[in-house]
Amino acid sequence: MVSIRTLALLYRAHVRARPLREFLALMGIAAGVALLFAVQVANRSVTGSFEQLTEGIAGRASLELAARSPQGFDQELFRKVNRLPGVEAAAPLVERRIAVSGPNGRRALTLVGFDDRLTRLGGSLVEGIARQRNISDLGFYLTEPTAKAIGVRPGRTVTVEVGERIERLPLGGIAPSDEIGSLSHSPVAVAHLGLAQEIADMPGKITRTLVEPLPGRKAEVQTALEKLSAGTLNVRESDSEATLLKDAAAPNRQSSALFSALSLVVGILLVYNAMLLSIMERRRDIAGLDSLGASRKLIISSLLFDALILGLAGSLLGIALGDQLSRYVLHQVPGFLSSAFAIGSQRIIGPWTILLSIASGTLAALAAAAIPTIELLKVGPLDAFSEQDQSATKARSSAARKWLFLAGIVLVALSIAFSFILPEATLVIAATLVTGMVMILPTLIIYMLSLASRAVRYTNSASARISVGELVAAPTRATALAAVGALALFAIVSITGTSRDLQRGVSQLTVNFYGNADIWVSSGRSENAFGTQPFNQSNAVKRLKRVDEVQSVRTFRSSFIDIGDRRVWLIGPPRTDPTPLASSQLVKGNLKIATKRLRQNGWVAVSSTIAEERGLHIGDPIYLPTASGPTRFRITATITNYGWPSGVIVTNAEELKRLWKTNAATVLEVNLRPGVGLEAGRRAVKRALGPASSLKVQTANERSMETLDTARQGLSRLNQIADMVLVAAVLAVVAAMLGSVWQRRQRLFGLVSLGIGPGQLYWTIFLETGVILLLGCLTGAVFGFLGQAFLGHWLHVTTDFPISYVPAFGLAIKTLFLAILLAALAAALPLRIMFSSRNTRSLPSESR
Repeated sequence: MVSIRTLALLYRAHVRARPLREFLALMGIAAGVALLFAVQVANRSVTGSFEQLTEGIAGRASLELAARSPQGFDQELFRKVNRLPGVEAAAPLVERRIAVSGPNGRRALTLVGFDDRLTRLGGSLVEGIARQRNISDLGFYLTEPTAKAIGVRPGRTVTVEVGERIERLPLGGIAPSDEIGSLSHSPVAVAHLGLAQEIADMPGKITRTLVEPLPGRKAEVQTALEKLSAGTLNVRESDSEATLLKDAAAPNRQSSALFSALSLVVGILLVYNAMLLSIMERRRDIAGLDSLGASRKLIISSLLFDALILGLAGSLLGIALGDQLSRYVLHQVPGFLSSAFAIGSQRIIGPWTILLSIASGTLAALAAAAIPTIELLKVGPLDAFSEQDQSATKARSSAARKWLFLAGIVLVALSIAFSFILPEATLVIAATLVTGMVMILPTLIIYMLSLASRAVRYTNSASARISVGELVAAPTRATALAAVGALALFAIVSITGTSRDLQRGVSQLTVNFYGNADIWVSSGRSENAFGTQPFNQSNAVKRLKRVDEVQSVRTFRSSFIDIGDRRVWLIGPPRTDPTPLASSQLVKGNLKIATKRLRQNGWVAVSSTIAEERGLHIGDPIYLPTASGPTRFRITATITNYGWPSGVIVTNAEELKRLWKTNAATVLEVNLRPGVGLEAGRRAVKRALGPASSLKVQTANERSMETLDTARQGLSRLNQIADMVLVAAVLAVVAAMLGSVWQRRQRLFGLVSLGIGPGQLYWTIFLETGVILLLGCLTGAVFGFLGQAFLGHWLHVTTDFPISYVPAFGLAIKTLFLAILLAALAAALPLRIMFSSRNTRSLPSESR
């Protein structure tokens, strides 16, 4: 039995003898774990913060009766719910999207109105506020972070935007963070039910009723609620909105998780680099232990102990770095999700996130250490230096590379084939493609080095000959360096390229979508990018029709409706719109016929994912849950999802008015008279609405740019991951070259003593780094174009995102230039360190 103390002493001696190698490996693991941890925290926080808010309001309630439109339903229905057999407790709620402003800024929030009946359900948000004030005396309350952000204190006036109105209310109090905990970071304002109804202009109306059934009577109560609602309200679990959010956030979560895993692969390669750079040293370590009589068990245990300590230390450091990344880099909530859900800014770090990060880092260290150590153990400790054994090792390596190359070709072919057969598995397919690329690289590097060694025979450049000679002598180091560049380019081209393809598709959508009017009038700001917040249009329409510059005003309506586990964007353009259906988003159907049908009653265009999920085709009926009850429509066309992940349904504004029993608008389309400039028309519309109106007035181009900005927010995390993979790759290359030069410094000093100047030596190292790095980057770029196509195809097929694929050639070229600059840095830095330490450090024996 090998004691831990013995292993610890061996590890201590190993680290003290070669601290640089251990440091490089440690940073490799930490870099990969940091990004993996940060992305997991960011993804979990999006849904976790919403779940906390839902639980903080609903408490013990397990069922709810929810309105299908922002107009809510009659409060009298709550009294009937409260009298149902089997109901332990029930509470009415009013929820309305608002914005609050103070001296220091503005925040978009959800107003939650309730009374003391909600306290019986035991929600932590309500209980925290109840400890501060009697609910019956509750005024308008903000959370502590929100109040600080906009610069208001209790008793001061807060400006509240509600629909088309601006209200000025005294701040009744602040919910302290120490009373409501992490819920203080949720974007909510609270008020007594009566005041909330007054603010929201919903007298006698509520939007939800929370219900706590008696033990064992949940099914009975749910049946009674369904009968009472008569099909005009949603009867569901009280936490069902969390499921809707998970569906909407799934594409963002899956894609960001994939590329955070790629970053961990970059970290593994950095560890592998450190192992490869010091393979002769490690052989000497093993040989030394063997000569001292150490058993094979001790040697294996020592190697595994080294990797285990490295993995644990790197994981803990990575978690600490990832915590900072999640705070300051990946903290932004995707804008497209916050338009439909009240997502907080709190960070949710679960125990499984920490365990996953530690397990990933530890396994990465073991995997990186296993490859060279297994080979060493096969060869045998003392035989590792014999000429015969080295020749046998080279022969085995050559055969292994051939099999590796063939396996890589097979994996690439399979990934291409399955991208068409099984597009929903594209995340796995992309990982297979990356694996195939890395497996192909060793043979490709050896072949290119063979060509280079022949080419340098015809040159008089000593630097070129030396650099090629160094690469030929150490192919494993060259392969590892090329693999880092390949992975970096693959990640950057595939992630950023897909992001740009999506933005291009959304841009085409906005040209069609917002081309129906010159000026767009809506409530809110960027938080209402989808145009779903209703407002009373009557006064605004009267004013606008009297403006000389205005030719026509049309009412546009849209809303989010819940269909199964999807929160669908329901769009209702006016019947008189020239193009009610965006032509660039049509998947199946005839545009002319579909346009004609959408101006009639009973027809809809549906996202192809929704249609395929339900097995529906053009002409088939589809039932939608409206405020008038389940209503039968027929499908006239299938379309993309217009940039909303859970899908979209297009009808017309008059259908929404009739079936959802509302006269409110969500957007007004204004066309100007011929000859009136857009800016002059916008100013005239803004002037007509008056200073008392909170409505936003935008040109079609401004509205389009706002939609694009919202789409970019949803993709910002992918772009940030691509940037951080690039940073990790830069650090990996610089660290690898630093270690490589430091390991060979005795021989490099020997070259200087033979008459090679520092400038020529720099050029040698630059060529050595640049050629291999450029080759790896070119390989990664080619595979990146495939990855870009795979990811774009996956997004389009699984989510109906509008995608316009254009290979990211410009991005690849820019990054290749960056690789050349990186090679220059990677050559300069280690040489400077080496020469600066020449007179202060002894020169140890060389290792390759």
